[in-house]
Amino acid sequence: MELISRGHEPGVEVIRADARNAFRIMKAGGVAILPLSVSYAIFAHTARGVERIFELKQRAQTKPNGVIGNWDIFCGVLDTNARDKDLVRCIIQDHNLPLSVIAPFKPEHDWLRTVEFGGLRRATKGNTMDLLLNAGALHNELARMSWESASPLMGSSANVSLTGSKFRLEDVQDSLKNGCDMVLDYGTSQYENEHGIGSTIIELPGWKVLRWGGCFEQQAAIVYKHFGVALPARPTSGTMSVV
Repeated sequence: MELISRGHEPGVEVIRADARNAFRIMKAGGVAILPLSVSYAIFAHTARGVERIFELKQRAQTKPNGVIGNWDIFCGVLDTNARDKDLVRCIIQDHNLPLSVIAPFKPEHDWLRTVEFGGLRRATKGNTMDLLLNAGALHNELARMSWESASPLMGSSANVSLTGSKFRLEDVQDSLKNGCDMVLDYGTSQYENEHGIGSTIIELPGWKVLRWGGCFEQQAAIVYKHFGVALPARPTSGTMSVV
């Protein structure tokens, strides 16, 4: 296991170098723990790498992974309408907030040409895909590399399943860290929250909230202001997610 500790989010050139290193490892079949703005996450590219994520997280076999994405991937790979695009653009570009969206995807898209069947099967549910957008500088650099090389990166939050998202590397279980090929430490995630929840997840085209993330209240205010849509408030008790 290669551990790289920065202590805090470093400069642009260091982030790019870390992204290249992580991308190389994942492309070669490895698994990496990555410091994203929404939480620490665990990602891979190959089918075997994805299976290792499920084993390390003790993740339910029926629960799909998410996929690292950006605006280009969202527009090109997901099948969405103009209103959906306006929503996503408003949140991730105009207001620079992270967001996960679940929507139908285009299985014949060229971006998916390098994906092994097992990896894609683990990152989709029916005809839908969960795409994580704008989750920090490292995430965005990896998304750019993923898009340009047609190499999807698939994964989940870096925690044993059902133990909540981890916002500091020291809180990630040793069993996960020790089972990975690369572990990056950038200090505390930007959107650390008391709920232990990573990104907000919205299902398109119905704009249904499937998970109330760390900056949900900001996102809900934006959606109401610009679209006149009142998203359901964060539950005061019980589950914060319906996925």
